[in-house]
Amino acid sequence: MRLQQLRDLLAVVSHGGYRAAARALDVSQAGLTKSLAKLEEEHDIVLIERTSQGIALTAAGEEFVSYARAVLQEADRAEAWLNRARRPAPKQVKVGASVEPSLRLVPSVLKDFRNAYPKTTIHLTQRSSNELVAAVLDNRLDFAVMRLPQDMVSDDLNVQPLYSTSAAIMARRGHPLSGATSVSELVDSHWIVVGDPSRPGHQDESIQELFLQHRLGRPRFAAVSDSVFGAISMLLESDCVARLPAQLLRHPLTVGNLIEIAVREQADLAYQVGIVSKAARRLSPEAAQLVAMLRSYARLTGVLNLDGVSRA
Repeated sequence: MRLQQLRDLLAVVSHGGYRAAARALDVSQAGLTKSLAKLEEEHDIVLIERTSQGIALTAAGEEFVSYARAVLQEADRAEAWLNRARRPAPKQVKVGASVEPSLRLVPSVLKDFRNAYPKTTIHLTQRSSNELVAAVLDNRLDFAVMRLPQDMVSDDLNVQPLYSTSAAIMARRGHPLSGATSVSELVDSHWIVVGDPSRPGHQDESIQELFLQHRLGRPRFAAVSDSVFGAISMLLESDCVARLPAQLLRHPLTVGNLIEIAVREQADLAYQVGIVSKAARRLSPEAAQLVAMLRSYARLTGVLNLDGVSRA
């Protein structure tokens, strides 16, 4: 028994006769008749009877047709699976980024990467550094470009420092406290934060660091945002303040609208940005090339500066 014989049988049944079925299958009527006759002969069974009105299924034929339909449905599904498996899987690179490199570094490299690898899709996730490390270790990300925590020492991770950068306290242009020179002058301000302030390590430019360091108590949180641009929108429409990557002050969407409140406690603080990947996992050629391009761009633009870093 061949699958084509089953298809021939169902065609005859659905079209009500050999002639119409042969036209639909684009085969000769004689060939179709021979195919079904051979099926019946091989198994010593009569499936179709000719009547004065045309053709009719025998009782055995009625029962067999249900099996034939089921077999062909499964065969079609199996063929579809083989076709999918034969095609190469879509290439993708899953990258995580904390706020600062997602603004400065990653967008600058993506265009060149897309030109070199037009068939590779990049999935970009923005989270806090601690969340990104967890995603790298769980294989949910190929690598992350992120703020490097002070205590980041792990045999499970490869860490490649790229450059040092800083945070800044920001507010809208014309803010009544724009001339403040000490964070103590901002102790009664309402703060907008990116990340959950109740979960240690889930913010990258946390104002709590400065408040704790200078014994100013707990900041007054006005809003918590998962998105840096959500935080920016709230800053522009209120007298709230926020501690965010200094790079935001030069972003096209904020330049001229946000200003830095240059407090002395913030002046000399910096932190490192780097690439973090899982030590036991070999990057795909596409992911490895993206890492190389990120490192190259950091060097060529002069942001590679790893000496004398005092992290906030």
